[in-house]
Amino acid sequence: MLLTFQQIWSVIIEYVTTKFAKSIIILTSCLGILIMGYLTYVHYANARTFCDISETVSCDVVTTSIYSELFGVPLALLGLLFFGFVLFLSLTKPKTASYKALFFLTLLVLGPSFYLTFAEIFLIKAFCILCESSKVLMIIILACSFHMSKLKFKVALRMSIPVVIAGITFAFVTYFAQTSSATMADYSSFAEALNAKGVIYYKSFKCSNCKRQELLFGVAYKKLNSVECHPDGPNADAPRCLRMKISKTPTFLIEQDGVELKRLEGLQQLETIADWAEVEFVEEK
Repeated sequence: MLLTFQQIWSVIIEYVTTKFAKSIIILTSCLGILIMGYLTYVHYANARTFCDISETVSCDVVTTSIYSELFGVPLALLGLLFFGFVLFLSLTKPKTASYKALFFLTLLVLGPSFYLTFAEIFLIKAFCILCESSKVLMIIILACSFHMSKLKFKVALRMSIPVVIAGITFAFVTYFAQTSSATMADYSSFAEALNAKGVIYYKSFKCSNCKRQELLFGVAYKKLNSVECHPDGPNADAPRCLRMKISKTPTFLIEQDGVELKRLEGLQQLETIADWAEVEFVEEK
């Protein structure tokens, strides 16, 4: 009779924990969709987030950095697809094998995700609350999917090793893909020619396209006559940006005595800037 009671009790506990784990996965995936959906909107709308608290705690600084995209695709959109897939899987009566796949997929995705945390700490030097919250959700999904997969710990550990290695590899690939667009050529003469022509570079330290523009110039971008338009940026001159009617960054103006003669808006190839400014473009190695 005692054995029967234990069996019944085990079935009840298993049923409750399984339902509980599945509900948690559904809830966390929904929260992840909301967070990643919001960050994706912010990226494409070039809007400010509500979690721009300070210079070091700012979702804006992180989401507009070069580390927020992979091959031109925002990481937030990739996160949205991940959480959307998790929700879809959870609502389609998945089997044990499906949760095994979800466990290893989440483990794989955590590699590049933790790389972004590394980038926040050591490269961007700013912390994104929403980005890190999504990682907490992913860890919860990892734990719940492990429970639902019925995998033995030793088996899961053995099978996880190649997945973790693959995740670390993806993290390195992501890093090199994000930083490879930086030019190695010296465009100092080109920058000086633009300055001589009266070209002013209007930018924002929270503008992702400004960072891409500066990558195209390489270290020579520091020689450009530039104006910081964001009020919180270094050496900001927001009143001048308002006076010159700068509605988006980057923007290049040719000015003479404070009067606009010519305007070029948005991210541009260097050859395009040269043609617009009517200066010679020479790539120097």
